[in-house]
Amino acid sequence: MKTPAALSQIPWLAALTRLVADEVPRPSAEAPRIGLCLSSGGARGLAHVGVIQVLEEEGIPIAAISGSSMGAYIGALWAAGFNGARLEELAREIKDRRTLIRLLDPLLPPSEGLIRGDKVRRHLERSLGGMDFNDLHTPLLTVATDLDTLGPVVFDKGNVAAAVHASAAIPGICAPVRLNGRRYTDGGASEPLPVTLLRQHFKVDRVLAVSVVPTPQDIEQCRASDFACGQPATRNPFVKFWRKVNLMAYGNVLDTFRRSLAAAQIQVTAKEALQADLVLHPFFCEAAWYDFENFDRYIKAGRDAAHAALPEIRALMMPAPARPLLKGGYYETAPTHPPMGSLAA
Repeated sequence: MKTPAALSQIPWLAALTRLVADEVPRPSAEAPRIGLCLSSGGARGLAHVGVIQVLEEEGIPIAAISGSSMGAYIGALWAAGFNGARLEELAREIKDRRTLIRLLDPLLPPSEGLIRGDKVRRHLERSLGGMDFNDLHTPLLTVATDLDTLGPVVFDKGNVAAAVHASAAIPGICAPVRLNGRRYTDGGASEPLPVTLLRQHFKVDRVLAVSVVPTPQDIEQCRASDFACGQPATRNPFVKFWRKVNLMAYGNVLDTFRRSLAAAQIQVTAKEALQADLVLHPFFCEAAWYDFENFDRYIKAGRDAAHAALPEIRALMMPAPARPLLKGGYYETAPTHPPMGSLAA
């Protein structure tokens, strides 16, 4: 009687064994579940679209998504089934400053904010309709800040557009969003990069974070950026007058508030980045939060960041212990992108 080892030496039987083995699905329990965390950042957040496009092109599976502010906006659309190409089409709709202004609904008197934000929500509802979190293709959580408890609040149930509206209500610019008797403002005020919340709410093995929140190094390197100190000298009397009445101009109340909020965001983001396995940080100078008309440059910056980090991204898919430990790794792309065209106040 031939032993199993001897039978394996018979050519036709060995070939049949290999064929059967190839037809039988292999268990995938060891494949890590990857979560994607998308930061706040206004127009900078359009870089998330570029990262998403590369993830799709490379077949990187994402098991769950967390997003704050602009990250919540883009994350919700992707979770709803809009692919990277469609996300870019939506970004192209804001083709100039006039188009953006048409999405603003001034609040008079501006006691709670400069705009209501209802037009922006309706613009999102045009894509999402009345979609509920349970209807999404990919599990999603969004983060807003509760103005009464002064802490982050996770939305993973109910109407998606309403949750994103709350998450993206920029403090001082947008009026607080009222839901279920509570007042909410931008998630970036409390959790600009919600990595820990992603791990707590979803069963993920790896976290890929994309942060467009400026770092101290960015601000130091990009001296002409949105966060640079000082303002260009001018003899134009109209420009001088406009700077005095424009609340967002350098040194005025909203600019001071924005810079103070950014200081806190930088610190919180740095701590949350340590909880991710890999952080992509698309690099660009002269990038203003309202600069949506330069969508193509932001998307390119996201694509470049993802392409540069592809070996590390693919390593996230390797089952432990074959995969090298990358937790806390902060992957910043080289400063090779053109200026973003920020408009000086």
